[in-house]
Amino acid sequence: MKKQIIILLSSILLVFISIYYWKIRESNSVSEIAGETKDVVKILEGNRKNLPLEIEVAKTESIETKIELIGETEAVPDAIIDVPARISGRITSVSFVEGDSVKKGQKLATIDSPELAKLRSAYLVAKSKYNAAEQNLNRINSLVKMNLAAKQELIDAESNLKVIESEKISAEENLRANGLVIDNSASGVYHVFSPRSGLALSRNAIPGSIVLGNQILTTIAELSQLWFQAKIFENDLKYLSEGIPGKIILNAYPDSEFEGILEHIGEKVDPESRTVHARLVFKNKNRKAKIGLFGKAVLSVNGRLGIHILEEAIQSYQNKKFVFVETKTNEFKWNEISTGITTDGKTEIISGINEGDRVVTKGAFELKAILFKSTFGGE
Repeated sequence: MKKQIIILLSSILLVFISIYYWKIRESNSVSEIAGETKDVVKILEGNRKNLPLEIEVAKTESIETKIELIGETEAVPDAIIDVPARISGRITSVSFVEGDSVKKGQKLATIDSPELAKLRSAYLVAKSKYNAAEQNLNRINSLVKMNLAAKQELIDAESNLKVIESEKISAEENLRANGLVIDNSASGVYHVFSPRSGLALSRNAIPGSIVLGNQILTTIAELSQLWFQAKIFENDLKYLSEGIPGKIILNAYPDSEFEGILEHIGEKVDPESRTVHARLVFKNKNRKAKIGLFGKAVLSVNGRLGIHILEEAIQSYQNKKFVFVETKTNEFKWNEISTGITTDGKTEIISGINEGDRVVTKGAFELKAILFKSTFGGE
């Protein structure tokens, strides 16, 4: 009986010893893999080869906040003008086609207009009456000085001249209001000339067709510069000011950039979109940009020095952000960080990393899995 008890106790002791050594062995194994503290991961050199680790040395660089504004292109108002017929009539000839480059003063079309003939005739009649009345006034004035005519005749002549002068001025204004030349011609032929140099964006003139005075024959535009009309969100207003440079990227040309300037920021917030109007002016290089194209303006602001790392290096845990920093060979510390803006796949680090730190950029998720092995049921 006593012998059996000794054997039983020996067996129990052996089991406890085995469990103790197993625990020690497991502890050593875990310390080799996951470190001795809760925020450090240690791995063996052989195990590192199986992990897709890449390291980046943190360094201070120039960082800018990039603001993107969505909008569309528009012609500069002072660089585009409609060319109307100005007078009703029949088009007899057209000297341009859509897309032509035209010079200021170049003849665009010819219109045969009975209405113009009437206006010119009315002006010439009024002018002739005025000249006759003026000569009559001078003649009577001379006679009065020689006491050969009554003074009342002079008063009547002056009054008549003023009436006829008002008719002449009215006839001149009828021509001037229609943009017509005031001359001694009685012809109804009217030539339409280009008021500026630029491109003919359209052609609404066909020889032989009848036009009204308000019909637009073409639109002439100088497109070396364009406007980009955009919207600024409230949260971005603090970064922006008039005069800063920007790049315009149009949907039609995603690989091209147009250099521009933020020329104007509006004074009123749109109550529906909660945005403020913005206007950029940009150079239309090679005349590639067209009126009405959609795109975005990219403005780089708030230039400063700081550290930024690849976004994929950052791991989240309990609403906080962390990165792994290699403090020693094959030893990685779990550092809590605070971040700023993310631009082009890189995130600004405000605190938690110093210049020269070796930050894990690839393989951070695998290290996180090792660190929290127990949480994932590894034990």
